[in-house]
Amino acid sequence: MRKTCFVATSASSREGADAPEQTEPAGGLRKCTLVAGVSMGVGALLCFVLSAEISGGHSVVSDRAAPEISALQEQIRITEAKMAALPKADDAERGLTAALTAAGQVAKLQNDYRYLTPSMAADGGRLDTATSESTLRKLIPYFAPSVHQQDLGPWYLLASDRDVEAGVGIPMSFNSGFEWAAQVPYLVNDDSTITVTWLAMETRTGVGERPAVLAWARADYDLVHKAFVNIQTGTTATGEALKQVVKAP
Repeated sequence: MRKTCFVATSASSREGADAPEQTEPAGGLRKCTLVAGVSMGVGALLCFVLSAEISGGHSVVSDRAAPEISALQEQIRITEAKMAALPKADDAERGLTAALTAAGQVAKLQNDYRYLTPSMAADGGRLDTATSESTLRKLIPYFAPSVHQQDLGPWYLLASDRDVEAGVGIPMSFNSGFEWAAQVPYLVNDDSTITVTWLAMETRTGVGERPAVLAWARADYDLVHKAFVNIQTGTTATGEALKQVVKAP
């Protein structure tokens, strides 16, 4: 399981009951003490083994204890190396800002796909690759080459948007029934990635109604390569009932 090692505070994000859970930790930016604690624990255990072997006046480590001590020393070396590799607080803050900036651009581009809904619905749900190519080309630089281009197509489209008159193009005043928004990331993982979540939220609600989450997407922002990897997408139960089905070209 990947550990998270830095925390930054920010405004909490709105999510539906069946959207992926996010945890907002309390307090300011702080370095995770897990690795340090492991290192101290291993060191204490090593001292215990050594003291047990030399008790009673014996100063020679037995053949039985030698492999255990060697393994414990290797664990200390690994944990110390991990601690040295952790980003400093300033670097983590810059990384969180870079991840959020890139995530915001991805959300904007995914929102651009909404304008294709009327023409797609008129064509039986088929996505015209020619009309979507411009948005796809802009999305590609934000993702690592390992991410398949088919995963960068529309993550979610709303069926009710198909009723908008396409004409020669949807006017800029077009108000779709939902909007993608990037959620503020809080954590820098110990593999130098930042997990970012996007939510597709309703924009048309009645008085006193809370906007529902219709879909979600998640990816890890690689701080070294400055690109998203390991993308996952999904819809909520509410979103599944309201979505525009997209068929392969």
